Amino acid sequence: MKRIDPSPFVLVFGMALTVAGCPSQPRQETATTAPSRTITAVLETHTPDLMSIPGVVGTAESRLEDGRPCILVLVLRLTPELRAKLPSQLEGWPVKIEESGEIRAMPDSSR
Repeated sequence: MKRIDPSPFVLVFGMALTVAGCPSQPRQETATTAPSRTITAVLETHTPDLMSIPGVVGTAESRLEDGRPCILVLVLRLTPELRAKLPSQLEGWPVKIEESGEIRAMPDSSR
């Protein structure tokens, strides 16, 4: 009886397991969590803190380009320093930042 050397089989089997365990594309982890509260409630909670950041002039509910709801943060002038102070999401809701310039109240036309 001829004895078969198992080492080539072990090598091939080991390579197959390695390839099967490694995805061809790196898996992208997302930091987003599913929102547990409504966007209105989250905005109500976080607006005072956002408005206390120098350069932030308003907040609102909005939509991303793909139609998903988001929290809009309006800023006087968008600078890298201000962008670094603002979150990319709040309680799972994405945050969109837009430069709006100064916002002024309109005169009351009902009088």
